[in-house]
Amino acid sequence: MLITVDGIPAHPLLVHAVVVLVPLAAVGAIALAVRPVWGRTYGVLVALAAVVGAITATMAKLAGDQLEAAIEITPGFAPVIAQHGRFGLYTVVASWIFAVLTVASVVLERRMTGPAPRVAATASALAGIAAIVCTVLAGHSGSAAVWGHVTP
Repeated sequence: MLITVDGIPAHPLLVHAVVVLVPLAAVGAIALAVRPVWGRTYGVLVALAAVVGAITATMAKLAGDQLEAAIEITPGFAPVIAQHGRFGLYTVVASWIFAVLTVASVVLERRMTGPAPRVAATASALAGIAAIVCTVLAGHSGSAAVWGHVTP
């Protein structure tokens, strides 16, 4: 069963949410790591964006798998689609790691003093950068396949 929105497959619609939310949350996490005082004001918002980004990455991966099963893929494009799927899976994993670290960072910032909140904030920022890299790789491989920048 292919999930659609008004006849359009959900996958290309969901990836736009991922492309916006994951980098936006990652920039927020970097800002919170650099300026810890902003954590009290913006920490929950950044954590929420990271969690919603991870959820939409998961939904985009599931919808992409459904789309792949619903269309006919020529043998020449099978490796391109397989690579895109791998990058999509990496994005899901990286975005969940980022989301968990961001939530942990915000909770530690509110409940602890000492180095633990700073370490968590730094880990969150680094995980956010990794999530951005995975998102860019998945997005580029998918758009290159759709728009014909990859020759079979």
